[in-house]
Amino acid sequence: MVSLASPRTTMPPPATPPVKRPTLGALKRDSSYLDTDDEAGLSSTTKKLKVTFDPNVDVRTFDGAGDKSFDLVKEEVSQALERHLGESQDDERYNKLVQMLEKDARSSEALSPRLLRKYLVAIDAKVNRLRRCGSLVSAVLGVQWVGRDDAFVETYTKVLCDLACAHGRFIPSILDKLVSHFVKLPASLGRLPEETPVPRTRMFARAHMLLRALIRIVPSASTALVRSIKLAFPTDLETTRSYLQYQKHVLRVAEEIPELKSELLALVAQKLVSIDVQVQQDIEDLEEEAEEKLLQRPSSKDGSQEESDDSDINSVSESEETITEEEQRLRDLRLKVAKMDGTMDLLFEYYTPLIESDPNPRSNPAFLELQAHFAAFILPNRTRHAQFLLFHYSQNSPAHTAAFVQQCLQLTLNNNGPSIHRLTACAYLASFTARATHLSTGAVRDVFVMLTNYLNDLRQRYEPTCRGPDRRNYSLYYAIAQALLYIFCFRWRDLVTGSASPDYEDTSDLSEEDALAEGHDLRWLPGIQESLRQNMHSKLNPLKVCSPSIVAQFAKIAHHLRFVYVFSLIEMNKRVRLANSTNYYGSSGLSEIGRRETAFDRKTGEAHHQLEAYFPFDPYVLPKSKRWVEGDYNEWKVPRGMGGDDQQDEGSDSGSESEDEEVDEEESEDEEVELGAVQPQQPGRMVSY
Repeated sequence: MVSLASPRTTMPPPATPPVKRPTLGALKRDSSYLDTDDEAGLSSTTKKLKVTFDPNVDVRTFDGAGDKSFDLVKEEVSQALERHLGESQDDERYNKLVQMLEKDARSSEALSPRLLRKYLVAIDAKVNRLRRCGSLVSAVLGVQWVGRDDAFVETYTKVLCDLACAHGRFIPSILDKLVSHFVKLPASLGRLPEETPVPRTRMFARAHMLLRALIRIVPSASTALVRSIKLAFPTDLETTRSYLQYQKHVLRVAEEIPELKSELLALVAQKLVSIDVQVQQDIEDLEEEAEEKLLQRPSSKDGSQEESDDSDINSVSESEETITEEEQRLRDLRLKVAKMDGTMDLLFEYYTPLIESDPNPRSNPAFLELQAHFAAFILPNRTRHAQFLLFHYSQNSPAHTAAFVQQCLQLTLNNNGPSIHRLTACAYLASFTARATHLSTGAVRDVFVMLTNYLNDLRQRYEPTCRGPDRRNYSLYYAIAQALLYIFCFRWRDLVTGSASPDYEDTSDLSEEDALAEGHDLRWLPGIQESLRQNMHSKLNPLKVCSPSIVAQFAKIAHHLRFVYVFSLIEMNKRVRLANSTNYYGSSGLSEIGRRETAFDRKTGEAHHQLEAYFPFDPYVLPKSKRWVEGDYNEWKVPRGMGGDDQQDEGSDSGSESEDEEVDEEESEDEEVELGAVQPQQPGRMVSY
């Protein structure tokens, strides 16, 4: 850049020999010490300048020259702002300044790093006058800085912090620009001309450093930062790599800026729940063949399976332009599943050291955070995998187990809570008790006894005015009854206290199955047999309203274990029509009228009035994050010695009709299934990804 100074006159001055220009030469000598890469020198010497300029002198710049002195740069910036903000509003110099800053660093016309830094220092000196200089501020924000040397980064950090302090209106723009680096930060930005290469990890660290500096200097900017992070959050159709990269940086910000931690973790949880629900809705619309394709993962050219990066999955090749709509839907669904799997794996990695750092769940912020997310986001939605964070960490110790069980109980028994939330909390409690491997026998018994006692209380309250089974009026009663049936099928061994021999034979060394095989009866927890028998034979008739698949499996197991015989009740219930006994305007306070209709509500016939088989801790199927819950899950096991033929023979000997007899079309939904394969009727079919 070449700069000439000339007085404003009507006629050009006579030519002056170069040897007689002491002023410019002196200026260069006096300010030569400013031409340095040291930011402290640049910022401190600006106050020591003794050179004054004639305001009537017009400073002209020409492209193509080399470096400039800091004095000249400072004067250029000063005049550009004076004329832009003055009455004449002459923007010629201002626009040239903006254009210089906007040049791409790889362009041949770009300012050198040394000269660019001088302009930034000069602009910083005028920061108080930038309120009406939005385009100049935008140009400064667009400067490629993360791949520069440390001195340049320090200068740029000071400029943005001073700008945020002086003009709060620019804070959202500053934060939006910084957060955008979390979405996309090409490695090429660390390989700029005339600069030493900078790795991406260091560039990311610089962006985080600047964010921390801004929040420390302007604490009120934290609200704007959360807003920027929310707005920049990638959609579920972005590449898996960029989606997970962004969430990693959000979690990093949460750790580095503690006052934002709760809100940012809640944001990540909300996004996880959202994509989890979307996946279930999309799966519901798939055909069975498409579900099988979902299991197939993209393969590389050599035939080996590729894992993670789907960065090219959004690119469209010539052959891919003709894919069918169904194939595109399957690809989009696979993308969502990969993001959900990666997010779960990321959250398990994030929470594990935090949970282990404090063994007391009542004082552990991370566990309390997860419990809050469960109540606020997971419970109100029918998620398939998000809840396994609680499932895993609630088995971390007996104290963690007790904390989660207590939370589910409180939500279930909360008379002021929404009805649907109480029913769902009951399903969570039953599913956790049945499926959690590390749940102790004492914990299983405590839950079973508490639910049994509450079931008896509800029966005594409802039975005097009950005219028959009614899911809507007594929905919580039936939810608790179904929870007990489900827990019994999985954890009946924990409910046995021993075995009794009519010949007073010592059976303490026999297993439950061996005791049964030798004709001994099992001893159960006091009161549970009689309580369940009374409830099943009451006018509320829970066996008619509970899910037919769970009732059928309970009937077989309970009969095999000689716990209770209910096949005759099941047969009689086939002649009971729930539609005839339903009163939609009951006084129990649990009517579900007015709530949002679900797929289950659109069922017809008897199924519309029966509970769905929804138990949220069904087998975990996400391939990458599955490793975290291995060993946590109690698989379904048929009691040893219980066979289909034996069961039918035993039922026939009792004089009852076979439960396998043909039923009419309307009752076809009572068909028996293996309990371990029970699938929820809402939000849709469960598949393995």
